Amino acid sequence: MAAFENLDIYLLLLAAVVAGWLLGRLGGRLKPRTRDSEDIFHDYFVGLNYLLNDEPDEAIDTFIKALEVNSETVETHLALGALLRRRGKVDKAIKVHQTLLARQGLDRSFFDSTRLQLALDYIAAGLLDRAERLLKEIRDEKGEARWKALQHLLTVYQTEKEWELALDCIRELLNNPEYKKNNELRSIAAHYCCELGEAFMRRQQSNRAREQLKRAFTFDRKHTRTALLLARLERSLGNDEIAIRELIRIRRQHPEFSGQVLQLLMQWYAHGESDVELLSLLEQELQSESREAGDAQADVPLLLAIAELLGRRDGAHESLAFLERHYRDRASLDIIVRRLQLYLDMSQGDVRGELTNLQSMLESILRNRMHYQCNHCGYESRNLYWLCPSCQNWDKTKPIVKEIVR
Repeated sequence: MAAFENLDIYLLLLAAVVAGWLLGRLGGRLKPRTRDSEDIFHDYFVGLNYLLNDEPDEAIDTFIKALEVNSETVETHLALGALLRRRGKVDKAIKVHQTLLARQGLDRSFFDSTRLQLALDYIAAGLLDRAERLLKEIRDEKGEARWKALQHLLTVYQTEKEWELALDCIRELLNNPEYKKNNELRSIAAHYCCELGEAFMRRQQSNRAREQLKRAFTFDRKHTRTALLLARLERSLGNDEIAIRELIRIRRQHPEFSGQVLQLLMQWYAHGESDVELLSLLEQELQSESREAGDAQADVPLLLAIAELLGRRDGAHESLAFLERHYRDRASLDIIVRRLQLYLDMSQGDVRGELTNLQSMLESILRNRMHYQCNHCGYESRNLYWLCPSCQNWDKTKPIVKEIVR
């Protein structure tokens, strides 16, 4: 079966070899032919035999030999090099692209494309210094290829955690009208500022950390990570009002992060007398959201937080009554577990033991759940990664929202 998994890719490659040969034949009317057609087709069928015998690497080597480098086959060589890189044959991809660059009289657009592909080969091989030199060379030439070079330089500097150099690349890209309104690029720039800000926070350099967070907001005023960091910073400095304002703003602008925001609020401010203030604040949030969307769209983390605060103030009965009032006809696993806990707190005798066993099983399910998922590649994790460890995309990992079901 493995021989056929990538069959269409290799069939396309075979077609490219034949097309390159035919173009070479047509061009041969004007210039001498360098290889005999019988030699090319011999290599072609040898490569096909390798492919059918599930030896794709040998097939590719044969196709490289069959497809001579000329102006008609440059694009095929570029595609072949990219295919080799995707298959992990980076050394062979480098060889293909270096062979192309060694050819005299290569069209400028192909020359730039080849250098960009070679830089990607170097990045894949971990040769970041070589990739950086090549990409900076392309950038400094001020040609059309500089914009692609700047994007690839971002990858290099991000890998090396050279955040300032990466920000320089983004600023240059944003000067191009084509990229000026690129919100994804602006969000990435804000993340780079956050990386710098977090480094200053670890060193307890609060003023410099705040400068970086303000800088991040110049790129993206609604940036979730920046607001969370600012709340943490202000909290550490005793500026509770500013911290609360930032957290509430995140809830409203990014409802999917409600659970994370409320968890911080409960950790920071739900102590003694502050319970009353926090309960009032959260009840106002619930009333506002209920007016706008109704209970059908109610925020489960918000309801659970309010129920916990009510339980602290008025006891388990009031907390349970609150949950049942809002969720008579709907349920979520989190709410079921909380209600079960409340029933357990109020129960006595044999039923208490049964409820305890049931609660333990449900809590085990909750503990083993993944909390975050990348919307781009599907990678799941229990921790929040702003940069997906799998696909290396920023801002794609989101909390898995616990749906309310009827």
